[in-house]
Order: sequence, then C-alpha cells, then structure tokens
Amino acid sequence: MSEKVLSIVPRGYLPALTGGLEICAMETIEFFIEQGYQGAVAAKCPPTFWATVKSRIARRFKGPFSLTHKVKNHQVYTDFWHPNALSVLINKLNPAFLVCHVSMCDDLLQKLIDINYPTLFYIHSREISPLFGTLPHNHRFVFACESSFIKAQFQQVSNAPIDVIRPILPPEKFQISTSGDAILVINPHPKKGGRLIAEIARLIPHRSFLIVGGWANTQQDQEVIGVEQALEKLPNVQREAHVDDMRTVFSRAHCLLMPCVVAEAYGRTAAEALIAGIPVVASDQGALPETVGDGGIIVGIDAPVARWIEQLENLFNDSDFYRTLSQRAIATSQQDVRQATYIQQQLLDHAKYLSGK
Repeated sequence: MSEKVLSIVPRGYLPALTGGLEICAMETIEFFIEQGYQGAVAAKCPPTFWATVKSRIARRFKGPFSLTHKVKNHQVYTDFWHPNALSVLINKLNPAFLVCHVSMCDDLLQKLIDINYPTLFYIHSREISPLFGTLPHNHRFVFACESSFIKAQFQQVSNAPIDVIRPILPPEKFQISTSGDAILVINPHPKKGGRLIAEIARLIPHRSFLIVGGWANTQQDQEVIGVEQALEKLPNVQREAHVDDMRTVFSRAHCLLMPCVVAEAYGRTAAEALIAGIPVVASDQGALPETVGDGGIIVGIDAPVARWIEQLENLFNDSDFYRTLSQRAIATSQQDVRQATYIQQQLLDHAKYLSGK
C-alpha cells in the first residue's frame, strides 16, 4: 500500500473557501498523489452557521473530522476545529508525514509542534509565529515559504533552515493568445487596496476595469461593503465573481492592478499574470516587488493616486513600453526557480527526508 500524506489547512477549504493558500494546498497534495502517495486534507468546516452546527452534530455522534467530501483526487476531512483532535485523525490515517499550511494560527502550530510528527511547515503568512523559535530538541520538521521576503521574516525568530518554494503554476493554465483592454483587479478587499482601486477607477472613466472575485467570508464587513458600493456606482467597472480558469479574465486584461496595503507573502495573482504576459502595476508591500520582478511597475503605497494613474496610462499610451514590459513579464515567469519541475523536486526532496528515505 502506498504511503499517505495529510495536508493541514488552518481554515476552510475548497470549494467553500478559495484563496491562494487553499489553491496552493490543493496543488501540493495533488502533486504528491501523482507521485504515488495517498493524499488527504484536514480543514475547518465552511464558515457558516449551519455548516458549524452540522459539524458539531457529526462530531458528537461519529467523532471529530467525520464530515468528508472529495476535491479532485483527495479526501477532505472537516471539523468545526479543535486542534487537539488532529491526533485522532493522524492516528487514523497514519501518514508518512504532514504538510501544514501556516497562516497565523498559533493554537494549531502549538499542537503540531507538541506532537512532533514529521511535518513540512509551508508558511504563507507575513507574520511568523514565535513558536518557531522554541522548537523541541531533535524535532522532525522542515520549513518552506513562498518568498524571500517571508524567509527573512522567519529567520528573525528561528535558526532553522528554510527553503523558498513558490506555488506550482503550470504555464498552460495561464497562457493566452490575445489580451484585452481592461485594467484587471482580483479581489478588491480593503487590504488589497480596494479604496484606492475605486478612486483610480473614478478618476479615469475612459478606462475599463474588470474586477473579479473576493473573499466570501468577508462580505458582511462594513469596509468591504463600502468598497463594493463605491465600485457599483462607476459605469466603467465590470464586477464579476470568482473564476477557476484565469485565462478567461487574462484574455480580457491589458494589465493587472495590485495596490495592496498589507505585506503580501507572495502575490500569486501577479505571478500568474506574468505567465500570460500581462504587466503588473503593484504596491511595494511585502513580496510583491520580488514576485513582479521585471514584469511590471512597483509604486510606493504612500504615493499619490496621480502616480498610480500615470503608470497605468503609460501602459495604454506607449505601445513600445507596453510590449517590452509584456516580454519581460514572460521572461520573469520563466526563471528556473519558478518552473513546476524545479518546485516539484524541492517538494520531493523534503518528502524523502520526512519519510526517512
């Protein structure tokens, strides 16, 4: 029988919650399955009242993590979340190793550190837990993160070695043959620069904006509502729901706008856009300058809105500049460390170490 890998997601999972962490977790476990492992995911139940009630009832009569569903080729075990119950699931599945996708969840981290099971901690957060500085003697862990920016944050609290393993982005999922004329925005949440996005769109009514997706679990947030109401008033804004196939929006985009106001751990959408040859105009927060590289324009988050508009207009008015930046975007996406084969080998090397091979 093939060995098992259990991936731990510290919040909801696909299809109920779709974000960079969840997609990365799915792609990682599916890769291990392709390599002959059996894969499973443990996650919180969907963040709704009835889902939590259903999970609590199931836990009472069938035990923790008794609700399951299938995503692609792996089983997903959900619970209303009690990190102590992870021991039950680990003992049940007996995996060769764990992959814990980390996003600021100290109670979960504390439990896994205490268990000291062979674990790849894959860090997706700009805030690194101080628990990583107090690891048990002879621990059975390895560490990875999505960017050099996060690696530097980690090294401030721990002396443990850590690899930069970028998300697996198969080029065929993002490459396009033609592009459009819209300024594309993915998720206009206030943390992603939603208010600035609305202001830019208001000030350049002659440009079309295609604004896609958003975090479903924040729809009742008053700041989110305020941004959405501001966007709704603008005739040059087309608002659409989340899409699974990014080519459907990249083919309509002239550039990608990412004025994030918080430090991004990687900036997955930017990396995807580069593959499509879509130039990125992004803020200087977190790993965005590193991810965008030569494939776009970085603007200081404190720069006036006029600076953002100037850079966007240059991409429309200077065709030679746009063509050069598009070519640089593709070249940046083709760096060795961003290639799927390179990233997959990194994962395999860690898997062999953790499973004692």
